[in-house]
Formats: sequence, structure tokens, C-alpha cells
Amino acid sequence: MKITFLDGHTTEFKTLRNADLSGADLSGADLYGANLRDADLRDADLRRADLHDANLSGANLSRADLSCADLSCADLSAANLSYANLSDATLGGASLSGADLRCADLSCANLSCADLSCANLSAANLSGAAIGGAVFPAGFRIARLDFGGWTILVTPTHTTIGCQHHPNEKWLQWTPRNVEPMDDGASVWWSRHREAVCAVIRDVMQT
Repeated sequence: MKITFLDGHTTEFKTLRNADLSGADLSGADLYGANLRDADLRDADLRRADLHDANLSGANLSRADLSCADLSCADLSAANLSYANLSDATLGGASLSGADLRCADLSCANLSCADLSCANLSAANLSGAAIGGAVFPAGFRIARLDFGGWTILVTPTHTTIGCQHHPNEKWLQWTPRNVEPMDDGASVWWSRHREAVCAVIRDVMQT
């Protein structure tokens, strides 16, 4: 299989398992059922790629762009997805057990029935994600609220209000003056709803 990299050069691969594909341009690639186990896909462009039923267990996908990719039923167990862009990706039925999802962008992703047991979701953005039937790590708590036209998603480490994704400690400290630059009317909104939102944050943070 011939792979083109983001710097323009191409390389032929006999197998993709353990392959060094860091920085590869695989946008829109047909990788249905591909064996990419333990592959190095750091910084790879996998936008809109078809990775349905692919084996990506143990793969390094740190900072990879997987936005709008089809990863349904894929095996991503123990994969490194830290700082990866998985926004709008389809991950229904995927195995993400033990995956490193620190600071990953999962906004608006489809995680229906995905297995996230033992995954590291610290600072991951799950705003707008479909999570029906998903299995989360033991003790991982999540809450969704709607106040005054804004959708709020609270996890044990971070809270997202609208497009603002910040550590819980920041939200608990911030005054209306702190949030004023975020959006028109943000300070008024925070004055009205801060107490209720912070109460939920504190509750979700409890272990």
C-alpha cells in the first residue's frame, strides 16, 4: 500500500502493522478492517477516513486528526489518542478500553455503545457527544445541563459551557467579570446561573 505523507513524499508499505505513519496524509482513505495494530500515526491526517472495524489497538494516534472519521466497531484498546481531534467522528461500538484520551476533542462524536472502560478521559472534550449505552471508566461521572440557552457538560476534571472548555477549578473560581470576555451577555448569564452550575461541578467532582 502506497502512503503519501504531509511533506509530499510517498512510501510503499507491505503491512501497516507497526508501520511508521506519523504525519501521513490518510484523509478520506479506505482502511476498512485494516490491521494498524501498534502503528505510529502521530500527527496523521485521517479526516473522513473509513476505519470501520479496523484494528488500532496499541496505536499511537497522539495529535492525529480523526475528525469525521468512521471508527465504528474499531479496536482502539490501549491506543494513545491524547490531544487527538475526534470531533464528529463515529465511534459507535468501538473498543476504547484503556485508551489514553487525555485532552482529546470528542465534541459531537458518536460514542453510542462504545467501551471506554479504564480509558483516561482527563480534560477530554465530550460536549455534544452521543453517549447512549457507552461504558465509562469506573467512578467516572458526567452531567449535562441546559440553562439560559447554553448547553453545559460537566466531567470530573473539566466543564464545557457552549464552546468554552476549562478546568473545573477555573469555573469554581471565576466571577462574572472573569467570564465577561467569553461572549456577549456572559457576565449576566454567569451571575444568574453560577451557583447552580458550580453545585453540579462540585457534585460531579466527588469520587
